[in-house]
Amino acid sequence: MTLTEFNSLYDYKYDPKGRDVWFVIKPNEQGAYRGDCEDYSLSVLYYVVCQGSWLKFWWMLFTFQAEICGCQTKNGGGHAVLRYGDMYIDNWTKAWVEREDMEELGHDFWPWNYTILPTTVAIKMALGKIRG
Repeated sequence: MTLTEFNSLYDYKYDPKGRDVWFVIKPNEQGAYRGDCEDYSLSVLYYVVCQGSWLKFWWMLFTFQAEICGCQTKNGGGHAVLRYGDMYIDNWTKAWVEREDMEELGHDFWPWNYTILPTTVAIKMALGKIRG
């Protein structure tokens, strides 16, 4: 799947109140992919970068070729951004941009000691499956 194809089918949806669940989004009956910022980031990694390969998905995360980056938005909320190589993408930009472009949007990236580790991604995705 290309990024253009994924973006044309993506629709933002808040997590239920009090439930932070992380998923690689599956299309609904209408073929739309609905989720929030971390769902968007994980889904771009899976569908666009890794072309539907779970092996490549986890390899990219565990070798830090890709990373889910946490940041605070200009509105004060927490936000997830996908870093792949030296480029970044999120559900605000919906395009690969440099880190400076994200910062110009008002994204204040968390310091390195707050890195969202691949094990954290795995746990949050497992909890998402359990919680539904």
